[in-house]
Amino acid sequence: MQIGMFYQIQVPKPWTPTSDFDRHWEMMAQVVLAEELGFHSVWMADHQFRTEWSHSSAPDVTLAAISQRTSRIRLGIAVAVPPVQHPLHIAARTATLDIFSNGRVDLGIGRSGYPYQMAAFGVDLENATGMVDEALEIIPKAWTEGEFSYQGKYFNIPAREVYPKPVQTPHPPMWLGCSREETFRKAGELGLGCLAMAGGGPYRLTQLINSYREGIQDARPVGKMVTDRVSISTLAICAESRKKAQERGAEILDWYRRQQDLRHDRVWQEQDPSNVPSDYQWHYQRSAATDKSKSEEVSSLDLIKEGRYCIGDPDDCLRYLEQYVPTGVDEIMPLFQIGPIASEEVMETLRLFGKHIIPHLAKTDRAKSATIARKDG
Repeated sequence: MQIGMFYQIQVPKPWTPTSDFDRHWEMMAQVVLAEELGFHSVWMADHQFRTEWSHSSAPDVTLAAISQRTSRIRLGIAVAVPPVQHPLHIAARTATLDIFSNGRVDLGIGRSGYPYQMAAFGVDLENATGMVDEALEIIPKAWTEGEFSYQGKYFNIPAREVYPKPVQTPHPPMWLGCSREETFRKAGELGLGCLAMAGGGPYRLTQLINSYREGIQDARPVGKMVTDRVSISTLAICAESRKKAQERGAEILDWYRRQQDLRHDRVWQEQDPSNVPSDYQWHYQRSAATDKSKSEEVSSLDLIKEGRYCIGDPDDCLRYLEQYVPTGVDEIMPLFQIGPIASEEVMETLRLFGKHIIPHLAKTDRAKSATIARKDG
């Protein structure tokens, strides 16, 4: 199991005139250090209008800057949203990024679970799934074919050649943003990698990954390759002192949980509840469920002490991550830059991961591979 990193670029209030500037350049220094420490990848969210929660609104531009300061770390977009970005633009910009990074790009695609984002672009929620499905067909064609055309319900493209072409052959790995069992299976059937959250815990994730693996056994890939990988995101804060990590982590987690509640309130505020499409009901119901009484909530510190988050000393963090090894997940990409956390605290977490977590997981993978080889022999 490999360790990556995931960025929303969270910028908590109160702001200064340089808040956005500082967060972006802090992120740059963090990624450069992460590559030196052996992190496998960095993934950037693609969000619009998510004040404080995510200021990552141009991930391809951000990753292009990172590509010029790194040489090995994989660069992922999690995820581009075809309902608000034309697939030809996604194809061209991703190919350009692949060139400047010398072939290190992974492209995630998703429809977005938040109508607040799509409404500003004039997108009908009912069309989002179909637009993603067509984009998944268009993008690999743009990458691998010369002149091509496409006639669909949502995109009609006359004969055109799209340049530049990516460096990777046959093309960059493609992934699908997944949250429900149906999308996990769909990703497998389409030969796409799977991008998900760790929120449901190891048991639920095992079920979802099993559906993904079943789907990929008979994959009919939308592109020219199969990407058989699952990457999940979680939160991570690590310090030498367990007490320090837990107490500081609780402060940061309090902010994060408040922002989750605000996010759920905001993203559906303009949507008529009686007009939520059936394939968005799961997202709507999940957001509606956050209206529970705050008095019923467990404190952030208690949740951390119960081991519900990857927050603590290196042993705590390793113990948390190891419970996901049996699920079959290929990569965990924690969110390290969380809300009010200082860049120095992120750097400390990265150094401890580089010293204790990454080498241990690599050793576990080598031991597992050796065991499998002996059995096969």
